[in-house]
Amino acid sequence: MKNILHNVFLSIGLGTVIFVPMLIIDKGLNDTMVSVLIWFGASILYGLSFTLLKLKTKLRLPIHILSCFLLTLIVRCGYSYYSKGSIDFTRLILITIPIFIMVYMVMYFYMRYFGNNNFRSNNNEE
Repeated sequence: MKNILHNVFLSIGLGTVIFVPMLIIDKGLNDTMVSVLIWFGASILYGLSFTLLKLKTKLRLPIHILSCFLLTLIVRCGYSYYSKGSIDFTRLILITIPIFIMVYMVMYFYMRYFGNNNFRSNNNEE
């Protein structure tokens, strides 16, 4: 099961890297593609943020959660400003927090039980 899920996520990532430029070439850079590119860039930064989980401190998980949440919030604010010309911060926060928590929990449990051994062994040390 672990290998199947790993292959699925790897295939999604590789497919996205190939598919996004092809869509831009075929359909042009419209608002939808700008949104896809923004979140594609954020996804790369989320991937890089996993290096924070290798820190030798018990605060590595809260630091990772906070950095991912701040990245999400910054991207949402930037996209809101880009698309609407303004930011309704209260509405943005009220929508972002529950969705972020749900997605982070799903990803945490995936990494905890199906992810690489380093993640499991780091969390078992605490």
